Amino acid sequence: MSKEKIIIEDINITLYRKNIKNMYMRILPPNGEVKVSAPLFLSDEDIFNFIKSKKEWIVKKQKLILENNIHGELKYKNVERHYLWGKEYTLQLISNEKIKNAFVKETTIYLPTPKRSTIDKRKKILDEFYRTEMKKAVPPVLKKCSSIVGKRPSEVKVRKMKNWGNCRYHDKRITLNLKLAKKDPKCLEYVMIHELCHLIEFNHGKKFKKLMDKYCPDWKKIKKMLNE
Repeated sequence: MSKEKIIIEDINITLYRKNIKNMYMRILPPNGEVKVSAPLFLSDEDIFNFIKSKKEWIVKKQKLILENNIHGELKYKNVERHYLWGKEYTLQLISNEKIKNAFVKETTIYLPTPKRSTIDKRKKILDEFYRTEMKKAVPPVLKKCSSIVGKRPSEVKVRKMKNWGNCRYHDKRITLNLKLAKKDPKCLEYVMIHELCHLIEFNHGKKFKKLMDKYCPDWKKIKKMLNE
């Protein structure tokens, strides 16, 4: 395999020549880096023409990544950006056997890491930090939102899940997504009200939307913010 840096149509590209059958292109976050993998048998002209034909798509993809602040896969390493209650923090790994839990100081999240830590281990420690934050935040939010809606669940749980929240109507149990700890606090209130409204109206029909309009007038705006 060979690697070279080229510029085509004012676009910086990292070109890899490999023993493969087809050509592939990737636009990577966070800065829209362009990487092209090309078969060894393809000529420079064929490769360049392929890239030129994709220029409009490349520019559009780069713009999408930059404007939406899209990040690559998290590796839980120093200086990486992470979020807590809608605010951005810099991650700082620390090796201190006396400190077991992550903590925040000013604009930094300090993450204690064991020797030979892996990405999965560091992720697990940070997830526990988010879980602790959610456990502290949920009781006052539940009290506030229950007084607004006039309903109270039998239990509120926090876990990793695909949806931001769900409500089991038959046993009145609400489950919230752990990742809500990364979002603006308004998002947690919105999801809580959303799930409490399901204790009145189980589906998402007109009656449910009227309840949301009544108990959370800005819910459409907050929902959009939550899913950004």
